[in-house]
Order: sequence, then C-alpha cells, then structure tokens
Amino acid sequence: MEDRKMFTHCRAAIGLAAALAVPTVVVGQTPRLPSMARAAELGREPARVMILGVFHFHNPNADYAQFRGIDVLTPERQQEIEAVVAGLAAFAPTRIAVEQTPATADSLNARFRRYRAGEFPLDRNETHQLGFRLAARLGQDALYPVDFRQGMAIDSVLAYAQVHDSALAARFQAYIGEIVTLLDGMQAERPIGETLRFLNTPELVGPSHEPYVVMATVGAGDGFVGAGVVADWYERNLHIFANLAAVAQPGERVLLIIGAGHTPILRDLVRGHPDMRLVEAVDYLPQASTVR
Repeated sequence: MEDRKMFTHCRAAIGLAAALAVPTVVVGQTPRLPSMARAAELGREPARVMILGVFHFHNPNADYAQFRGIDVLTPERQQEIEAVVAGLAAFAPTRIAVEQTPATADSLNARFRRYRAGEFPLDRNETHQLGFRLAARLGQDALYPVDFRQGMAIDSVLAYAQVHDSALAARFQAYIGEIVTLLDGMQAERPIGETLRFLNTPELVGPSHEPYVVMATVGAGDGFVGAGVVADWYERNLHIFANLAAVAQPGERVLLIIGAGHTPILRDLVRGHPDMRLVEAVDYLPQASTVR
C-alpha cells in the first residue's frame, strides 16, 4: 500500500514538473518556440561565423566551370592578398577553418608550423595565401580543415537534359559560359579583394545558387537524375557544416575560407543554428577600387 502511495506521489510530481516545463501561451501574446541553444547555459555568446567564399587561387579546374585563373604569386597580387588579410584580421577570428578534409589536419598544420618558422614557401592555393598568412598574423597555432569530399556528376544531368529538354541544357551551358566570362574578366582586371567582395555580396550569394536549383528539376518523375546529383551537393555541404559546427563552439569567432559555390547553403545553415551568428565578409574586405 505504501509503495502504491509513493508511486502516486512520484507520478504527480513528474506530471507537475512536465507541466511547468511546457512554455505558457498567454492570450494576446505571440507564442514563442522553444530553442535548442546552449550558449547561454555555458555562460558564453553564440559563435560568430564568417563564411568567405573565394575563387580557387591555384585554379585546379576541378569544378564544372573552367576558369583561366590568375597568377597570385606576382608582387602586385601578393600586395592585394596582404590587403585582404589585413581586412580579415579586423574580424579577429579565434579559429580559421579551411577547405581541406579533417584527415589532413596533421600534415596541414605541420606545413603551417614550417611556414611560421620561415621554412615553407606558400603555394598558390587560398588555404596558404589567406589561411596561413592570417593565422600567423594572429599568432595562432593551427588551422581547422572541415571539408568533405563527394563527387557531383553534373555531366549525367546534362546528358539527360540534352535528350529530354535540350532548351534547358542550352540555357544551363550558356549560363555557365557567362559566369566564366564574368569572373575571368574580374580576376584579370580587378584586385583580388574586389573580386572577393563581389563573390560575398549578400544580394548576389542567393542568385548564385540558381543553377543547382534548376538542375534539381531535371528528370522529375523519370529517375530524378537532377535531384539525385543536387542531393549529393547538399550532402557534401551538410557534412562540411557538421565539421564546421564542431569548430564553431559558443564563444568562438570562426572564419571559414571555402569555394564560393558552397556559401548559399552554408550561410543558411549557420543562420539556422541557435548557437551561431553569421558575420558578413564584405564588412571586412577591401573597398572597391579602379580597374587594374
């Protein structure tokens, strides 16, 4: 009998606690959704996250769009890179994340230590030219690789479109051609900082996602070849974001240096995370200047 009475009291106490934990909806007030944020529980501010979308300095032409690229090692380009690094330093990131896989962390940071010791000349890639320079300038000991490698079979989408919707295929290829012409011209004629400002202007980031959205419609109802390929792209970016979230702990100021094609998805994910706040890269990049 005593056991039953004790059980009844416990059940009542649990019910009361559960009721108290449910947000109260007050008539006349807009209801508020609960939050999964934990920064306040830790006594810290949300992580400040800046995503710097870049063109690939070493131009591996591993993407579908094939660019001419520029030589970033010339004295003039090196000065432009220094101006970009000086601007980013004003953000004062506590951690710098880069587009390499976590498996390369040891070798990446071994090269970084050699660079700080004056024993490693920087390669053309943006991880070295921007990441290494900035981390050394800020006195940091390491960089954080967050990439995830996954293929994206765009050719299969275009092959399907050529047969079933040749107008869309032509429109897609014309778009890519226009983008290549535009960015090749900017890279050749304007300072690096100005090109980066263009790539990171908030009003332009959203439209840059347009080809992926259009591609997702190819093969609808007939194998969904486009949706499958774009799903691979989203999966890669979700993995990158998961790696980034491990770096962007509450209280940190994180700069991610990554190919500009990733920025629309990653910006949305950062904005949706309760313990992250998006910082605009354009606020820290050199102002536009005259044509070179």
